[in-house]
Amino acid sequence: MKSFFFRFLFILFLLPVSLSAQTVYFPVGSFGDSDGQDFAAKNIQSKYFNELWTYHVQLDNGVQLIYTFSINDFGSFKGRVTGVKLSVTWTDGNTYVVNKEYNPATLVVEPDSNYIRPHPERPYWGKGSFDDKHRLFFHNTNDGVQYDLDLTFTNIAKGKTMGDGVYKVGNNELGMALLIPHADVKGMVAINGDTLNVTGVGYMDHIYQNNLSSEIIDRSYRIKTGDAENGMFFHFLTLRKAGLQTPIGYGVGYRNGLEYLITPSSIERVESGQETPELDRYVKIKPYQTDVLNVRVKKHMDTYSLLNELGGIKRFVAKKVIGGELIEMNGTVTINKDQLGYFYYLVAK
Repeated sequence: MKSFFFRFLFILFLLPVSLSAQTVYFPVGSFGDSDGQDFAAKNIQSKYFNELWTYHVQLDNGVQLIYTFSINDFGSFKGRVTGVKLSVTWTDGNTYVVNKEYNPATLVVEPDSNYIRPHPERPYWGKGSFDDKHRLFFHNTNDGVQYDLDLTFTNIAKGKTMGDGVYKVGNNELGMALLIPHADVKGMVAINGDTLNVTGVGYMDHIYQNNLSSEIIDRSYRIKTGDAENGMFFHFLTLRKAGLQTPIGYGVGYRNGLEYLITPSSIERVESGQETPELDRYVKIKPYQTDVLNVRVKKHMDTYSLLNELGGIKRFVAKKVIGGELIEMNGTVTINKDQLGYFYYLVAK
């Protein structure tokens, strides 16, 4: 009977959900292992486009970093570019961010070796088998700050996809693959020559969408806790123009080394930040497969918007053209009071 119930929930998860303004179709197919093609660039031709390969690392010394390779197209405001962004919350409490952009023709993505590089002559790249070791490298000086990073991911948990990985939201398409749900991380990170030999944990996912985030999503929740023995990593999203606020996305849970699918049935925003109202300091997340997850922010490390790098009038024009902005927040959390984890939230405004 219990087995039938979970199969019923799984089938229900695959059915389209009608919302007040649009219909959501969930991925076709079942929960399974990812392969090299899930790493490959989609680079879909559309008026707007966004594709991200996001690595998020929590180091044992408290340093947290987000390293993202991207393809972005903001239509008439800004044509298609490929790029890289590194955000490092350092030991001094400050967060250092560097962005670089290039012509899409220079992007290198080789799925067979999980190799990604925005420009073949620039020293920022990721490469290596997810079945063995995967290396991240970065070197750059920007606005008087020198960034150096050389990290290796090992003991990588098997990547997971939800069927074909494609959610259809109205006329929009959003794809997702959790390529590294968990890995041990070791190597070197330096800011302005202050070099640290580090260890920690990390994850990586690959997402794309054929419209602006501000047109599709309301909020995005990436949360990781524990390891591939006992822990979880998920990426859930709530949708814009969705009267029922039906979340999409999925995650991977581990119980005594056995993996299982996690899908969201509801996300309740309980408490927002006073200084940062966009930040959900406390959310109740109810997956179909587990008890309620009471997620509370323990330490809010940084808030970032790409538009912050534009001047006043340029920022105003950009928000008008692209319909808003995307606020990024990261830090650490507790789950059900005693589980430590870390988060990366996005809010479309």
